[in-house]
Amino acid sequence: MTLEKKLVAIILVCVVLSSTLGLSSYLYLDLEKKHTKLQSDFNSLLNNYNHLQSDYEGLESDYQTLNDTHRILVNDYTQLNQTHQALILEYNGLNQTHQILILEYNELNASYRILVLNYTRLEQDYDALSVNHTLLEQDYNDLSNEYAVLQGQYVSLFNNYNALLEAFNEPLSYEEIPSTSELEQWLAVDETDEVQYDDPNFLCGDFSVMLSLHAKLKHWDMGVVGVLGLTESYESFAHAFNAIKCDEGLVYVEPQTDEVWWYESHKEMTEGIWWEFPDFGYIYVEQYIIILWYD
Repeated sequence: MTLEKKLVAIILVCVVLSSTLGLSSYLYLDLEKKHTKLQSDFNSLLNNYNHLQSDYEGLESDYQTLNDTHRILVNDYTQLNQTHQALILEYNGLNQTHQILILEYNELNASYRILVLNYTRLEQDYDALSVNHTLLEQDYNDLSNEYAVLQGQYVSLFNNYNALLEAFNEPLSYEEIPSTSELEQWLAVDETDEVQYDDPNFLCGDFSVMLSLHAKLKHWDMGVVGVLGLTESYESFAHAFNAIKCDEGLVYVEPQTDEVWWYESHKEMTEGIWWEFPDFGYIYVEQYIIILWYD
């Protein structure tokens, strides 16, 4: 290389170096400014970092707290979910039971309504039966009293029956002859006339026989007689009554009325003439029949 070239090169180097130095000075100042700014930014960022670090630590603590709370809540949620599932199963079971109970309730309610109607009817029947019971109880008391009376009458009638049976089957051991007055007094007490006339079950002949048997208990020989004839209007007449000899003589007795009558000198009734009968008027006697003798 020639010297000129070397010089030129050196000059160029110098120029370059000079330019470079000038540029470096400028860059340095610029870098200094940037450094200052960067230092300021760094300090600001450091402060921000410190604040962020503090916030991070707080957030970390809160996170741990929240994480612990989350785990607790997750555990509680798991338990609550299990409880919820169990409650759902229990609810489904209870709901099915509830539906069954509703059906049973409806059936029971229908049965209850029927029972209420039946109870109302039974209550009405009870009231009616209670009234009937009261009436029947009154009737029973009346019948009981009547029964007691009838029982006494039965005993009396039974004793009278035995006496009548003995009187009917046995002849008089002795005969007493009453006066007409005694006869009338006895007839007033005797109850033959109180028997109800009942055609054809209990007629004049029955009255006559009954009075004759009653008289036999007094040791009186009372007979039964019958008359066939005509009334004053010429209608057929047939009647049975009693005859008995008293101290005064023969008298006749109408057993249905206890009326006593006789004819002049207490003479016996004869056929073919008109005789006056109590309650019947004059009767033409065609036949006079002695059914039971009076002697």
